[in-house]
Amino acid sequence: MKAIDLLKESEYKWICGPEDLEFDEIVLDSRKVGEKTAFIAMIGQKTDGHRHIEDAAGKGAALIVVANEKLSEIEPVLSKLKESGTVGIAAVPDTRKAYAEMACTFFGHPSKDMKIIGLTGTKGKTTTTFIIHEILERSGRSCGLIGTVENKVAGRTLKSKHTTPEAWEFQSLLSAMKDEGAKDCVMEVSSLGLKFKRTYGVHFELGVFTNFLNDHVNDGEHETEEDYFMSKMRLFDNCRIALINTNTRRFEDVYSYAKEHVSEVYTYSVNGDADFAMRNMKTSSKDGVPGMDFTLVTPTYEEELFVPLLCDFNVDNALCAAASCYLCGVSKEDIRNGMTYVRVPGRMEKIDNSLGLKVYVDYAHNGDSLKVLLHAIRPSCKGRIITVFGCGGDRPHDRRYTMGEVSGKCSDFTVVTTDNSRSEDFSVISGMIVEGIKRNPDAPYTVIENRREAIRHAVTMASPEDIVVIAGKGHETTMTIKDQVVEFIDAKVTSEVLRDLEKERGV
Repeated sequence: MKAIDLLKESEYKWICGPEDLEFDEIVLDSRKVGEKTAFIAMIGQKTDGHRHIEDAAGKGAALIVVANEKLSEIEPVLSKLKESGTVGIAAVPDTRKAYAEMACTFFGHPSKDMKIIGLTGTKGKTTTTFIIHEILERSGRSCGLIGTVENKVAGRTLKSKHTTPEAWEFQSLLSAMKDEGAKDCVMEVSSLGLKFKRTYGVHFELGVFTNFLNDHVNDGEHETEEDYFMSKMRLFDNCRIALINTNTRRFEDVYSYAKEHVSEVYTYSVNGDADFAMRNMKTSSKDGVPGMDFTLVTPTYEEELFVPLLCDFNVDNALCAAASCYLCGVSKEDIRNGMTYVRVPGRMEKIDNSLGLKVYVDYAHNGDSLKVLLHAIRPSCKGRIITVFGCGGDRPHDRRYTMGEVSGKCSDFTVVTTDNSRSEDFSVISGMIVEGIKRNPDAPYTVIENRREAIRHAVTMASPEDIVVIAGKGHETTMTIKDQVVEFIDAKVTSEVLRDLEKERGV
């Protein structure tokens, strides 16, 4: 594709150079520039691509796109490039918007032939998207998935870099899904993805708002809570149907914004008094798999459902998924069937074993999420809750004290271990966690630095009445210790430990 064709949907001013150079990729990182590459000089939170224009040109970029506001600042570099006449340069009002427009143009707007379901919210996005994906797939609708844990294209699982990919990768994924015959795509839409216009140019059939907590307001993410909130609201700027959880902070603000921007607005709530609700929630099991039963209440029918996930908050996620599928035209029979097969990597992921032990891996990695998790597990636990976790190094220290305090209070036994200690010594991190645990007098615990050995200790001491939770890493596939990055997948390691224990016990 030629530069002049690539920019046809964008507002731009041509600065210099040939307009007919061919290119086949758009990049934001000058280190990835090569021949037939378009380089977007993006103004980031901590970096500015305009500093690397000369480097990109030297590597053979076919096109460089810059921001209007930077023209006077980069004039000396532009003068040099004008003299060379080897690279095309265009200026645009908004490089992020232009990047998304160019990606849409290059891949031919694949989303126009698909129904895109987008979920935003502080918690619940990952689990809910997996449930929706399972239901749609088992109903016979080929569905792609984009999110934090992984991306799915026609049954292939691809590694995920961002919750919501940058525009080029996003459109590339949608294009691949379309080529494989997918008619639907369910995706997590992060606040930063919306703020940075990664999904610009895509129309959402359904936009879902799960909840809003005081999170992601820090250096490198959102400057203020209002910036975080309004970034999430952008999901409703281009969607046909909105679905909102009534049990969220600032519900009235969310609902009001959606009513102004969306033609159809629906609500859901585990507490009733919404378009979609639930009744009769209780722990249960099906074919030996533990989970939750509940009655789904929709505008047109009620249906008994089972989801193979524990914890009240997963029923909230299941309700949201069922409501989403209803609004996308899925039958109640297909919703009921698809719901029973759900499995989410690293989110209350049950680790199968022949010992009769209840062992789960979960991503809970701060005090609040661990507290919610352990409180939710307690009603279904007939014995002890044994919690294994650590805290990351080079991260805020408060998390260590609060996670320790929560585990000491809400668990019956805590195993403190390693989790991405990075440049810090494990003894320093674990010492702070233990201080938190000791805020609960006589709370039992042990410290085992080796994470595999810590997991082994927890499952070995467990009985079938107990519940073991390995928290903190969830779906993550590596662990960083000092300057080394090693593979470590909690679910895989825990499964290996349980197999060894089965052999030892002759099971």
